[in-house]
Amino acid sequence: MIRHVLNGPNDDAALNELFAAAWPNHAAIDVGTLLEESLFQVMSYDSDALVGFVRVVPCGRHRGFVLGPTVHPDWQGRGIGKELLNEVAAAAEGSGLNSLHVEFTSNQRSFYASAGFRHTAAGVRKLTPKRAASQPEG
Repeated sequence: MIRHVLNGPNDDAALNELFAAAWPNHAAIDVGTLLEESLFQVMSYDSDALVGFVRVVPCGRHRGFVLGPTVHPDWQGRGIGKELLNEVAAAAEGSGLNSLHVEFTSNQRSFYASAGFRHTAAGVRKLTPKRAASQPEG
């Protein structure tokens, strides 16, 4: 039985292990920073094994943006991803957000539609980040 935990514990090792299994070329990250930036997150467990994760970050005052929905490959196809999205939607509603946004590719459209997301037109502008100008020492 899968259990979902809202704002579960910060476990760098377990989250990095999940991300490495699910995302090609994942490099270990400081999960604490990732979680601090989040309004909330949901972690899914099968017994003690972390098998799913999703988080929501602020996007204005009344909107949230869904980031990093991840299900371990060995647990995919069991509805866990949809459950994760439903759990963060319930948390978002409970916190007073009026909408959740997510980016997805065309081959993911039916999955997100099954979790209540509707396709909308949007625009994206790619940027080339520049390094901050160095400040003269004084």
